[in-house]
Amino acid sequence: MPPHKPAAISQQHVGRVGDVGPRCVLLINSAQGDGFQSGQCDENTPCSACVAKQTECIRDHAEDGRRRLAWKRKVEELESDSRSLPDLLAAIRSGEEGQVDKLVAFIRSQASQDEVIDYVAVNFTPPAAPLEHEEGRSKPSTRQQSPLSQQPRLPRSLQFLQPLVLVPAKPWTTVTDDDELVSHLISLWFTWRHWCYPFIEKDGFVSAMQSMDVNSGVCTPALVNMILADACFDYDIPDGVHSISSSEKPLRELFFEEGRRHMEIPESKRSVPAIQSLSLEWMYLGSSGFDSMSVAVMHEVVYRVRQLDKPGKTDRWKRRFSAEQATRAEKTLGYTTWASFVSTTAVTFAMRKAPLMGPPDRARPGLCHGEPGELWIPYPLDNPSVVAHADCHLHCLGRLFEICYSISEYLFTKDDNAFFIQDTLEDLHRELTLWYDGLIGCLRIDAVKSPHTLSVHAQYHWSVMVLSELSFSSKLDDGDDATVALLVTVIQAQHMAAALAIAELVHRQCIHWGVGHLPTSFLQPINAAIHVITSDLEAAEHRSAFVKLAIGLHSLARRSVSAESVLRMLRLRLRQKRLMASSDIDRLFNEASQHWEASLWSPTPMKRDSLAITSNESVIDGEYKDGNLSQLDGAGTSDEGYDLLIGKWNNFNLGAQSSSSSSSS
Repeated sequence: MPPHKPAAISQQHVGRVGDVGPRCVLLINSAQGDGFQSGQCDENTPCSACVAKQTECIRDHAEDGRRRLAWKRKVEELESDSRSLPDLLAAIRSGEEGQVDKLVAFIRSQASQDEVIDYVAVNFTPPAAPLEHEEGRSKPSTRQQSPLSQQPRLPRSLQFLQPLVLVPAKPWTTVTDDDELVSHLISLWFTWRHWCYPFIEKDGFVSAMQSMDVNSGVCTPALVNMILADACFDYDIPDGVHSISSSEKPLRELFFEEGRRHMEIPESKRSVPAIQSLSLEWMYLGSSGFDSMSVAVMHEVVYRVRQLDKPGKTDRWKRRFSAEQATRAEKTLGYTTWASFVSTTAVTFAMRKAPLMGPPDRARPGLCHGEPGELWIPYPLDNPSVVAHADCHLHCLGRLFEICYSISEYLFTKDDNAFFIQDTLEDLHRELTLWYDGLIGCLRIDAVKSPHTLSVHAQYHWSVMVLSELSFSSKLDDGDDATVALLVTVIQAQHMAAALAIAELVHRQCIHWGVGHLPTSFLQPINAAIHVITSDLEAAEHRSAFVKLAIGLHSLARRSVSAESVLRMLRLRLRQKRLMASSDIDRLFNEASQHWEASLWSPTPMKRDSLAITSNESVIDGEYKDGNLSQLDGAGTSDEGYDLLIGKWNNFNLGAQSSSSSSSS
């Protein structure tokens, strides 16, 4: 069988996925190939060099040579080049005689260095090397050195659970060899966190992990360790049962450090799992409060998605796999590309900055056609399952953030003195309304729905709030004053209605699935809604909504440093606006913290036979098959604790003198 020859690299200019059009940057790259200019550019005005040459200024953070990220990337490229000779020597030494003869002939055919590197990567399997092959690389952690490392790390209350997926710890991680713990964390992650940033196609990943094939092209040790680290935000809670010795690092840090060590290996950087690992590092750093590092990694994710998805490059890395593996890798790349677009747009939308990445050229995952499909099981709660489709979720979320991208392009790329057209703002709002009205059945919330479905609706209402606020705060160049005054009243009503809707979604989440499982994707909607509601706390409905939102934010703050920062800002705002007495503010948050410490997450264990879904155990299209939907309110959830928090917080005077009587429902 002839060897695979890398495809010729096209010299023709091709667009990149995620290009967002011309923008100025501190370091300018001319579209006509004039190279990097050193002129000073702001966000809106092209530099003098580009004006003189009549070329296009393109704002691209990932290409900015004066950023540390670009220098880091250059160092990585140099390191990769320095490994070319050792890889070539290894191929000659380990290859069969016929393979080596063909390699020499290919080199003599005046192939470029990149083509030779790709030829070796495609036709020669590199010898397996231990992770600690470099001096100063990983050293055994205290946990690995300890005889206790062989013991399960599950708390006693969770040791009788049946994980949703059973996966091995080896060869994916050296932090633990406990298959039960790893299976528990993977099940937790795919249940609660994966839906917030769906970079990974679940079935393909789990199948590859179970196969223990590190060369599957879908699952890698770096990716597994990053998932385990991220899952620990829902698991690694210090208590009397699951304690961490002062001489040891938290479990999530051990997984994260091992994932980072794997990611530093040059050969592991040119693949879809490498982008997914980097994406999870971005999310992990964000949850840990390293905002600047998180943003830097986000830029790196966008850059790598663009590079990998270039025409020709995709075909090259797919040649390393079998036909079945290549098909699965192509589907995974589609998930990763769309999830990257959604996540980056959500970040820039929250910051009210120009988007970094445009909508991908790839088609969104397909929608279901009304069939029941897969079920979402609220592991480890003993609640009934509900219908949920991963493809429908990402499809609709992708379309929503395409609209957010359009809003950002229109409103966030202009200076503060720019005028906007009212008709355009109304068209954008109409697009949001059409998106909401066009949701398919599995994403409507007419009955009990999964947390990620509630989160999609929260992000829709958040988008409405942002657009509404900008509509009555921006300068308009059309419409008379009387018309604008009428519109402002309508828009302000939409603004408050969206904030109240987010509070109701938080309430539904806490009632059905427990306040401890609020998705992290609720953070920005909650933050925006609290800002709106604290501006008018006279109505009892508004005070009740504030309590629901504040409890949700307090829950998120236990698992996210970013949410903790938002919570501190809320306490400061309550003091500055004198919405509560200082002593009441301190008591309110202290009592909430004490409540959390006294009632740490201890779910009703899911029985080992509970995965056998029957007609009496699942919810189809939001309704129990036996018609008894009321059983959902309280089965296996912590709604008693939620009611206790509601009662405590409603006892404080908030905003108005009669606020203590506000309803919690």
